[in-house]
Amino acid sequence: MKLKSRYSFSRFLLALSTAAMLLFSTTSFGAKAELDQYGGWTGIKGKKTGFFHLEKIDGRNWFITPDGNVFYPVALSHMLSGETRTAAKKLFGNDKEAWVCDSVKKARDMGFNSALGGASSPERNLNGYVDLPLSEKVFEEEKFPYAVGVILMKHPWEFVEGETLPDIFDPAYTRLIEDRAAAAVPPVKDNPLVLGYYYGFGAFNHSQDWINHHMSLGPNSHGRVEITNLLNKRYKGDVKRFNEVYGMNLKKISDLKSKAELVYEKDFGRANYPSVGKRLDSSKVEDFNSIVSHMCIHLYKMAHTAIRRHDKNHLILGSFIKEWGLTGESWKAAAPYLDLIAPQHWNEEIDISDLSYAADLPMIVSDEDVGFHYPNQKGNLYKGLVSHEARGEIYQATMMRHYKDPQTMGATFCMCLYDQELAVVHKDQETGIYTIDGKPRPGLISHIRNINTQVYEHAPKPTNRKGLEKLDETLRELWEKHDIKAHLKK
Repeated sequence: MKLKSRYSFSRFLLALSTAAMLLFSTTSFGAKAELDQYGGWTGIKGKKTGFFHLEKIDGRNWFITPDGNVFYPVALSHMLSGETRTAAKKLFGNDKEAWVCDSVKKARDMGFNSALGGASSPERNLNGYVDLPLSEKVFEEEKFPYAVGVILMKHPWEFVEGETLPDIFDPAYTRLIEDRAAAAVPPVKDNPLVLGYYYGFGAFNHSQDWINHHMSLGPNSHGRVEITNLLNKRYKGDVKRFNEVYGMNLKKISDLKSKAELVYEKDFGRANYPSVGKRLDSSKVEDFNSIVSHMCIHLYKMAHTAIRRHDKNHLILGSFIKEWGLTGESWKAAAPYLDLIAPQHWNEEIDISDLSYAADLPMIVSDEDVGFHYPNQKGNLYKGLVSHEARGEIYQATMMRHYKDPQTMGATFCMCLYDQELAVVHKDQETGIYTIDGKPRPGLISHIRNINTQVYEHAPKPTNRKGLEKLDETLRELWEKHDIKAHLKK
């Protein structure tokens, strides 16, 4: 067979890789277990419905493939990113299809089996480099399960200078979401390869800005009226008590609809961190969380209605929200409009498993950190680690923790396949698994491949809370061992 182009060769290699991945998965159960056409493991059976759905089997929550087999999605949140276009152009010229095909091959070779964040998250495609229809076409041809975006709220990176936040309570915003659902859902409503619908990354990042924005809108605007009514209800109209809490001098709480502004300080956006919340007024924190919860429920109900108008079958994954963004009570209140919760990271202070139990819903970890490498020791050093080998160690321990949590059904990692450029390169963040010139980072890759390919060895054997505490402690110790900031202090 003569291959006519680099694209054809990439597709040939991808087909071989796909065939191998879908054939067998060696596990500790003593035999080779088959994977179905969607990457599901035939060792444990669920119901065969023709769509991805959720089931709890022997105490563990699972995705179930359309063929009725358990599936644990492991994904790269930003496998295809406009921020990696320099690498794509260097390696593939302007052949985007070859780039996507090779990216799927590389991802599969490392044991990634799906795209939980879709073909590209909006904030990583601001330059429009990623061709979403083309990417989804490749996913379809290669049986690579993926989520479809019905984006509700922009990530902070997406706002341009001078752009203001919307009023999410305005009927015009409801119509906007209905239009987005009408465009995104009907084309895939019968598609068995689609995992479900997600609403975007970064929802309620800087949530204090969202509340302050709504309370700064014009008199009697939809947002001001909605939040004022909620506060009036919480305080049962007791303006004296409200004034004492907020240091205001209102004649009645309803004056907030038109006259006075309510402003929350920046720290309230992370008030659910125990170390932050204890510094703040507890009454204000309760009000703040109540408002954020109300906004979330409003959005989720709006999107649920819009999607279910077109599709009764696919899962609703919701927004991928920072783990400190919503309390367990808020997730519980939003649960009627979701199939799972999606906190973004494992956190030393905030137990994501507790959020899942409080909501009485399983979860995916929706944008897990694995640290960046800072060879020149600069940048903001957020989650910075001493080496890419250290990133691999953190990745492996993190993935093991998630495999063993019976509430966690999958994870997608805040990583790009290649190093990024432009908007982030000045921070010296090397989030890629490969360099911008396409060179692999073998230590990182070996750790990723090793643990990803053990998914159906470990996920079917979840642990208890005490076992999770030990795994959490291992993670804490690794972060302390490899934290770049700690090393710089020495």
